[in-house]
Amino acid sequence: MKFFVVFAAVVAVSAAQFGGFIQSTRIPGFPRPTIPPPPPPRPTIQAILPNRVATNEQAAETISYQNEILPDGSYSHGFETNNGISAQAQGTPRDFGGNPPVVPVVSQGSFAWTSPEGQPIVITYIADENGYQPQGDAIPTPPPIPEAILRALDFIARNPPAPQKK
Repeated sequence: MKFFVVFAAVVAVSAAQFGGFIQSTRIPGFPRPTIPPPPPPRPTIQAILPNRVATNEQAAETISYQNEILPDGSYSHGFETNNGISAQAQGTPRDFGGNPPVVPVVSQGSFAWTSPEGQPIVITYIADENGYQPQGDAIPTPPPIPEAILRALDFIARNPPAPQKK
């Protein structure tokens, strides 16, 4: 009985995959649902780009690629495409000792691309025992602390609250 159930399930799945049961279970008078065609692509305005940059993002090609992994756990990799995207990174294990020994890989690298406005964006980073630390002009920075808040923090630092008695 189990064999029959498994055999029937396999036949049903394979028939559904090739549309075998769909045509035989068609109800007269009801149209088959159709998938609408995809909308035509929207026209885009192409900016004047340097010669090394592809004008079609889907036709971008890899200009250079390198990847090296050494037996000690260190690595180096990088790539560049003709649409202005590039990335590179290096990493080496750093032994912090301990029991069991702690040997994380410390990485540093960068990646770059051209923004839709035509500005080059470059982000450099270090990832070590202090976490991921990116740097670059494209990373948002917090607004300055308002003057009233700075005065309040200064007042609190100069006049700590009195200890409460229990």
